[in-house]
Amino acid sequence: MSLTNRKPLLLFAAGLFALTAAACQTTLTLDDVRLEQEITDQFQQQTNVALTAIDCPDDRPILQGDTFTCTATTELDESLTISVTQTDNTGKVNWSVN
Repeated sequence: MSLTNRKPLLLFAAGLFALTAAACQTTLTLDDVRLEQEITDQFQQQTNVALTAIDCPDDRPILQGDTFTCTATTELDESLTISVTQTDNTGKVNWSVN
């Protein structure tokens, strides 16, 4: 097989290698929609007060020990700041109202 015939094969292999390397560097992030729903449900169970709005950061990397805040508004029109701490590397969190 001549070099000319190998060129498409080599280009394909190089492209496949680059794609594989990029995929290995993908960072897992928290599902902010699921997190917001989880906090909303738990907050109502614990307080008998509904949250009418909640906003947590998008694309937060999954990282044990990471802390961040979410903002929320209750049905009583109270503004809340919620502290969130990731407890492991699988997306589990603990949260508390400041």
